Amino acid sequence: MLTIQTPAKINPVLEVLGSRPDGFHELALVFQAVGLYDLLTFKKRPQGTVLSVENAPGLAADDSNLIVKAAKLFLSEILRDAAGVEITLQKKIPMAAGLGGGSSDAAATLRGLQWLFEIPVSEEKMGQMAARLGSDVNFFLTGGTALGAGRGEAITPWKGPVSSLPVVLIKPSQGLSTAAVYQSGRALITSGGRARSFQEVWAQGSASSMGDHLFNGLEPAAFDLRPEVEQIKKRLMKEGALGALLSGSGPTVFALAADEKEAQKIASQFEGGEMEVMVTQTVSTGVQRI
Repeated sequence: MLTIQTPAKINPVLEVLGSRPDGFHELALVFQAVGLYDLLTFKKRPQGTVLSVENAPGLAADDSNLIVKAAKLFLSEILRDAAGVEITLQKKIPMAAGLGGGSSDAAATLRGLQWLFEIPVSEEKMGQMAARLGSDVNFFLTGGTALGAGRGEAITPWKGPVSSLPVVLIKPSQGLSTAAVYQSGRALITSGGRARSFQEVWAQGSASSMGDHLFNGLEPAAFDLRPEVEQIKKRLMKEGALGALLSGSGPTVFALAADEKEAQKIASQFEGGEMEVMVTQTVSTGVQRI
């Protein structure tokens, strides 16, 4: 039996460069892992894939789940269906939040099966399987901080002595359709320069500097579809955030704070309502054994 944890993510920068012939959008974005984790437990079985889900009412455990898709892909491609797996998911990352929970779980499944069966698989092959599952999945194989290109699947990890930074996450009760955000026609089209140049700001390790350089080209679309998301961002800044931004396609908004005490103070202003309020921190890791 093997138990691993896999993190959520935020995107300090997300630039939309334009449409692609395959129907996706060309992106330049920065991924940052944060210390909010799903837990997955793996156990060998003779054949097939069985998934059990805890703490996530309504989350399907069938072939539509990315965990099941990832497990079946690994078992077919790597083990030629000579073995099976039983997986239990303890869900802690909010669903449909722009925090990458489904993609993180898919990456954790690929890595978890590699570790469970103790089989050598090249990182190139792992990356190919991850890209087939979803645009963000590759990032979670490495975690930490990285630059993403293409659909988001082309990952360049950033290495550096960067301190953990406090992060406040506010998720409104109503969700946002990723497809609706991208298809709205309201996304800002930019060159990718903000994402590439953010590495220099990130290397300084200053939450204040990072807060000044946050950017998400999907915000106009998200704000148009869900005006309350824009109000959350404005309120976070009013309450003392060093910077606030829509995470991915939303609806979660994250804020950077000067320290943990300030983060807790900001979060306390949002408690007691229908929104999910979380305080966490940036982390330099991805999928990990526990």
